[in-house]
Amino acid sequence: MSLELVATSTPEPRSGKPTQRVLVVDDEQGLRDLVCRTLRAEGFSTLEAGHGAEALELIERASAPIDLVVTDVVMPGMDGRELGRRLAQRWPNLPILYISAYDVNDIFRRGSPRNSAPFLQKPFPLDGLVTIVRGLLNARASKLNFPS
Repeated sequence: MSLELVATSTPEPRSGKPTQRVLVVDDEQGLRDLVCRTLRAEGFSTLEAGHGAEALELIERASAPIDLVVTDVVMPGMDGRELGRRLAQRWPNLPILYISAYDVNDIFRRGSPRNSAPFLQKPFPLDGLVTIVRGLLNARASKLNFPS
């Protein structure tokens, strides 16, 4: 996979509005760094983990709630599918964006995540990542503010 790394600066948080926190889980350090830098440049706060078990530990110890998880599907140890199942049991309203270099049809044929789960195929455009992250966070905010 070839993604161009672009140096970005971390903007100041928007005054009066808390920063949304995104946990990025991927066993590939370079991609994790790129995704975190991209999201921070857009005003998000990021945490990162190299595998599912580390992600669960980070969420448990986090000083503030996590608003969204971006996770690779295929990782050693606890993969993204198992991480997603565990997160859904404990935090059912926590949105999860699955990413993978594997074809989406191959991923869903192997089982969870379900076909309706948000999925982004690697390599992906960084602006596409930001658009999906914002959309998931906006949808979550709407559900939390206006229960059906």
